[in-house]
Amino acid sequence: MNAMPSLRKRSAGALLAALTVVVLLPFAGKAFHIDDPLFLKAARQIRAHPLDFYGFSVNWYGTEQPMWQVMKNPPLASYFIALVTVIAGENETALHLAFLVPAIAAILGTYVLARRLCAHPLVAALATLFCPAFLVSSTNVMCDTLLLAFWVWSIELWLRGIDGGRPATLAAAALLVSLAALTKYFGMALVPLLVVYAVASRRRIEVWGQFLLIPLAILAAYQWATLSLYGVGLLGDAGLYASRLKTHGEMMWWKVFVALVFSGGSLFTGVLLLPLFERRRTLVAAFVLSVVGFLLLTSADSIGGFFPKTGTPGRGLLISELVVFLLGGLGLLGLAAADVQRNRDRDSLLLFLWVVGTFLFGPFVNWTVSARNLLPIAPAAAILVVRRLDRDPSIGRGFRWLAPLTIGAGLSLLVAAGDAHLADSARKAAERIARDFGRRSGNLWFQGHWGFQYYMEKTGALPFDRLRPAVHAGDRMAVPTNNTWVVPVSESAVTLVSRIDVPIPAPVATVQPIVGAGFYSDSWGPLPFAIGRVPPERYFLFEILRPDELAHR
Repeated sequence: MNAMPSLRKRSAGALLAALTVVVLLPFAGKAFHIDDPLFLKAARQIRAHPLDFYGFSVNWYGTEQPMWQVMKNPPLASYFIALVTVIAGENETALHLAFLVPAIAAILGTYVLARRLCAHPLVAALATLFCPAFLVSSTNVMCDTLLLAFWVWSIELWLRGIDGGRPATLAAAALLVSLAALTKYFGMALVPLLVVYAVASRRRIEVWGQFLLIPLAILAAYQWATLSLYGVGLLGDAGLYASRLKTHGEMMWWKVFVALVFSGGSLFTGVLLLPLFERRRTLVAAFVLSVVGFLLLTSADSIGGFFPKTGTPGRGLLISELVVFLLGGLGLLGLAAADVQRNRDRDSLLLFLWVVGTFLFGPFVNWTVSARNLLPIAPAAAILVVRRLDRDPSIGRGFRWLAPLTIGAGLSLLVAAGDAHLADSARKAAERIARDFGRRSGNLWFQGHWGFQYYMEKTGALPFDRLRPAVHAGDRMAVPTNNTWVVPVSESAVTLVSRIDVPIPAPVATVQPIVGAGFYSDSWGPLPFAIGRVPPERYFLFEILRPDELAHR
């Protein structure tokens, strides 16, 4: 890597900020997607009642419920959205441009932290920027990229404060930890991570421990405030929600398997750098394992209920992706373990716990495995890869690292484009349904949520309540096939009026159970994304004949 141009720190920072804007700006018009509407609804409430952020009802699980029961994230991201919408209004472009700020902050924070932990921080920051988990998450208006920004900067300030013994820096780090936890509850994991680093630095607890009481006190105040507002402390309620939905027992092996696959795929740009420093025999062993794994999986009737032998387009390609991502996930975990075993210092311990702790959260704590939840690993994984590359200066000759980084960037942009097309398909379908069927007599109802709900409600359509249906004969109902909380309707209760297919003009799927892609939840499949032929998004439009047959108990 000696051939890499020696850029000054400010120049490198400016380059990274500019690159972040360049790669994300084309997605500024992306339709609202997945859980974006929940954050937008909370922002509207905040504008009207700033201290009662979840004090309203929403139909998100097919029936009307209090928002505090539905939303399992704290409200800081919605406060940010509320601020933006007060200034610029609630529109896609304004909000995506505003969310460039945390994206830039996250990449710059990765660069500054990597300067401390490896010799070539620019490569680490680029590997983070161009991984699928970061690019896709940064094209939404949820809380994930904002969490990552607080996460990396809190670690950087904590390390700086521990080394310099500066109370003000430690206090700033503790404040950012608090903001991370109020952005996404997983931000609380920073507290034990920073404790371990401080102890490994042989700092007495009384010197720095008082500062980590700040996030604990703030979270306790949040628990008390939400208990007063809603009768339930939302911090504890989120934990109970995850435990109620958690899969245990004989399926735990499957969750770990999926978490490995998601890690390798979501952080694939870093994975592409791994072969640069592996020995030839290791690469040969990996190839043999991949062939054996492919043969075993293709002989199975299905894989965790996905990829059946019949009815799965491009099954061989999808299983190949599964095997490659699985080996990539194993490689990243092995890299973290090898780094801590080799160096046995506080920095390697920090990176190891950062990677392994975040990885284990999905299969063992959270209710689902998703690329969003693995996003905090991205900077640590990139830094670990570069630390390993640093040990072999010959790798840098001729910029050998540039080719895999470029391939990873191209793939990640393709994944982000596929997700943007999926989001846009819901917007197009809602607009077409409203145009063709919304002006007729009777009400237009819909099932499904995510971005489809946002755009259907925007046209004046009503969400169907499966427990308390208020439909009448002659009303119409739009039903998506690839969505959440869609309940089947009795054939005798409705008649089909129209079928709408919206093609996805990108060879990558992020949410499509037919090809096993479940970027936002492994409930949709064991792959974070799938490369291949993507089926169109399909919507049905029914006319209601017998409303009394539509209630579901």
